[in-house]
Amino acid sequence: MDQEELERLVNKSDRQLFINELNFGFGLSVIEAEALYDRITLFNRDYYDGYRGPGQITKTVVALGEPAGKPLKYCRMVSVNLTIDHDEDIENRQKHGIAVERRNKELRLCDEAIEEGGVLTQEDLALLLGTSLSTIKRDDAYLRKQGVAMLTRGMVEEIGRGVSHKTKAVELYLKNYSLSEIARRMAHSPSSVKRYLESFSVVAFLHKESYPLLTIREITKLSERLIEEYISLIAGAESDGYTDRINQLLDRFKVNEPFKKTQKEGAQ
Repeated sequence: MDQEELERLVNKSDRQLFINELNFGFGLSVIEAEALYDRITLFNRDYYDGYRGPGQITKTVVALGEPAGKPLKYCRMVSVNLTIDHDEDIENRQKHGIAVERRNKELRLCDEAIEEGGVLTQEDLALLLGTSLSTIKRDDAYLRKQGVAMLTRGMVEEIGRGVSHKTKAVELYLKNYSLSEIARRMAHSPSSVKRYLESFSVVAFLHKESYPLLTIREITKLSERLIEEYISLIAGAESDGYTDRINQLLDRFKVNEPFKKTQKEGAQ
């Protein structure tokens, strides 16, 4: 598929069609239209349980926490929504090629399953992506060499075998890499890296305010494993002396300080 064909796919995506409608039909600027589309997508994801967004399918998978050696017929199963087709996939193919696009899909699908209480096997990934099991295994080996874990069922049951790609991206940011540098280094889109940082900043704020793990999970809808990775990253940043970036991310929450002060005074 050449560059022109890829650009046509971008222009025909659900996101781009909606943005064009807002732009030409309602007079919004492209930036305003993009921001509104992203806000609507996040709203639907956060407030409508079971909502299946554009490019998603529903799949029944093994529930998170079932031992890796337990026969499938005895395992508890759950239904999860998985994003098979995302706008960033085409962007990744344009910039980095099909292999990078596929690996990013694998990471995303594994993350989505875990965040909804399930876990994929390597066989699930091969079926979902229309590729071979040997290709999935090669991708897994490649990612491990980069220090990134593909969180399939077997990997989740192993302890201390690498961190998620989201945590790796946040760690690079805390070490003063720019968004564009992180995107190039990890072959992710800048918008993906920005989303990871936004979710990390919420976890960092709630952790700073001494919210318990289960409450943070309920608020953020992130998996316990990812939250624990973020908290460990915060502790490591504090001990290694690179907390400036964390403080910058937390600046967005300072608007709440006057309100908190008023609330405290009113309670006295």
